[in-house]
Amino acid sequence: MFSVVIPAYNEAAVVERCLRSMLAGADPGELDIVVVANGCKDDTAARARAFGPPVTVVETPVGNKIGALNLGDAHARYFPRMYIDADIQVSIEALRAVAALLTDDSPIVLAAPQAVFAYEGRPALVRSFYKVWTSLPYFTENLIGAGFYALSRKGRERFGKFPDIIADDGYARLIAGPEERRAVQEFTFTISPPRNLRMIAKTLTRVRAGMYELRAKFPELQVQETTNARRSLRIIAGRRDLWVHAPIYLGVMGYAKLRAHLKLSLGHEKKWERDDSGRQPGPGAAP
Repeated sequence: MFSVVIPAYNEAAVVERCLRSMLAGADPGELDIVVVANGCKDDTAARARAFGPPVTVVETPVGNKIGALNLGDAHARYFPRMYIDADIQVSIEALRAVAALLTDDSPIVLAAPQAVFAYEGRPALVRSFYKVWTSLPYFTENLIGAGFYALSRKGRERFGKFPDIIADDGYARLIAGPEERRAVQEFTFTISPPRNLRMIAKTLTRVRAGMYELRAKFPELQVQETTNARRSLRIIAGRRDLWVHAPIYLGVMGYAKLRAHLKLSLGHEKKWERDDSGRQPGPGAAP
């Protein structure tokens, strides 16, 4: 048995797809899923509640992901504990593989399946960006985050409540050493990427602001970081197949960095930068 916490803010278009993907083939009593509908103005809660057990729906009028994670933790019953965004798709087999890594006696305390991207309907410029991004160390070397991370009991006991920060996934990744986190390469979860570069830049602005905030608030955790910009640039320079795509990647990343610094300087770091272009009803969603 293990628990899954899903913070959901106006996710009516995708929450059914997410839940169906992980419930298909699940054994009775195997899963404990807590959907936290936070600040929703749509019928996210009703759509999730319609699944019945093992899905528990918790509602709060406050639209805040960190608050939703902490509320979900208060209702979740088991470990390992998985934190999953409502717009991803993952199979029960992938969940089981992650849970098997995170037993109480395992040296691994943080894990996730490998992320894959659903590029259908995405233009060439979007594909160019991800061609580079998925070739760099953050993605290729034990990616943890990007919509899915799981903690063992030991990992979750390393902190109390989730701190009030932007990058909950980045925080979770850095509370574990590189040797304590693992990507399950044999299993994947699916991310629907933005449909244009503007939305990629908007999403990355929040990601970058979260990274800068983590460095400022938790400098002691930075010793766990294994990636850096110089290393990424060396990889791009050494791979001819990335050269044609590099200007797109570098341009979007540079713009996002500038926007992130501006957000932080203006005190707007908590303003939500979300990609709604990728949140389209998919297979399994109600009409």
